[in-house]
Amino acid sequence: MAGRARCTGVRLTLLAAVFLLAACTSTPEAAPETTQQAPTTVDQPAGTGPNCANANSSVVGKALGLRLQGQRETVDKAVTTCTYVGSGMPVEVRFTTNATPATVAGAKPEGAKPIEGFEDEAYEATAGGSETTQHTVGARRGRTLVEVRSPAGVEPSKKLITDLFSRIQQ
Repeated sequence: MAGRARCTGVRLTLLAAVFLLAACTSTPEAAPETTQQAPTTVDQPAGTGPNCANANSSVVGKALGLRLQGQRETVDKAVTTCTYVGSGMPVEVRFTTNATPATVAGAKPEGAKPIEGFEDEAYEATAGGSETTQHTVGARRGRTLVEVRSPAGVEPSKKLITDLFSRIQQ
């Protein structure tokens, strides 16, 4: 009986060693691949079209009368969004290429009013309260739509949009 118990113990030890060895030498399964594409942050030189290099924080801040620091550029197909860091409300400049009147209609915030006589077509909207007022001004020239969202008013935003259209090559 003692010999049989010892033999069973040896078998269990041997079996455990085989399992451990198999676990150590097996190849782990690869994680499933994801095909989701995140928006990219891109550095582009000024003068090559609608991009944040043409709308750097000093250009945007000067036109809007705001003190802005760094910027971040996000590209998602035909839309390039430039987001700026500063005190207070966020500031954003958005370029949409291959824009049409239908694109502009879809981009307008609820309650937007047309701005007559500015670029090919333009609009403005205001949201928020007295301390959190956020203005959105958008204008299309040809196939490019430029939108500005900031706490600055309509006139400084129009000035910035005019400046940006002069900076980008269409």
